Amino acid sequence: MPTFQVRAVFALALLCPSVIFAQQAEHSTVDADQPEKTRLASGVDRLAGHEATSHIQYVRLILAGSLHTPPPVDSPAPSPDPTLIAQCTLKPNGKSSFELFANFGGATDLAFYPPWTPASQQDLFPPRTEKANLTMDFLGYTHVKPVRRQWEIPIQTPGQYRYNPPGGGSANLEEITYYLRYLIALPTLRLTLDNRSADFLTTPLLNEIRKEPLCRAAAL
Repeated sequence: MPTFQVRAVFALALLCPSVIFAQQAEHSTVDADQPEKTRLASGVDRLAGHEATSHIQYVRLILAGSLHTPPPVDSPAPSPDPTLIAQCTLKPNGKSSFELFANFGGATDLAFYPPWTPASQQDLFPPRTEKANLTMDFLGYTHVKPVRRQWEIPIQTPGQYRYNPPGGGSANLEEITYYLRYLIALPTLRLTLDNRSADFLTTPLLNEIRKEPLCRAAAL
C-alpha cells in the first residue's frame, strides 16, 4: 500500500471515534430535554424531565384509580381511568415544590407544564383559573370526617384539578403535604365533585414519593 494511503487510513481511524463521540454527545443533549416515561414495578407511571424554557427539573408520579360512582347508563366509562398525580419540581434557584393533581377519567394530557410567567411588562397578573370544591375522604381502619378543599383547574389541562395551595388566590389554609400524613394511616383517597367520585389506593404512590430525591418537599 502506498505511503499516502496508509496515512489516510490512519487519519480516518483517528477521526471516526471523535465523530462518533460528538454524535453521541449531541444525541444525549437532545434526549436530556425529552420527558422519560416508565412504568415502575409498583404500577405507578413515572414521567421525568427537564423543562427547556423554565429550566425546571420535574418528576410526575401517576397513579391510576377507579370510579366510585358509575357513569350514567347512556354514557360510556371514561378512558383512560381516573388518575392521581404527585408532581415534584426543582427550580434553578434551588426551591423544591410538591403538588397534587387529579382527574375523574378521560384525561389524556398528563404532561408537565411550567408555572405562568409574564410574557411582557403588560402581563402584571397571572390569568384567572376556575376553582372547584372537592370532597376528600380518607378511608382505612377508622373513620375520619371528610374535608372539602379548593382545587383549581389548570389552564393548560382543563380536564384536571390541582390542589390550590394557601395564598392570596386560595381558600385553603393547609398545604397538600398536610393531608399526605392522613394517607399513611388511611391509604384510600376518595375525591368527589358533584356526581363524580373516584377512589385511589395511595400506598404505592406514597412509597414512590419517598424514593424520589426531587420529592423532598413532600416531607414523607
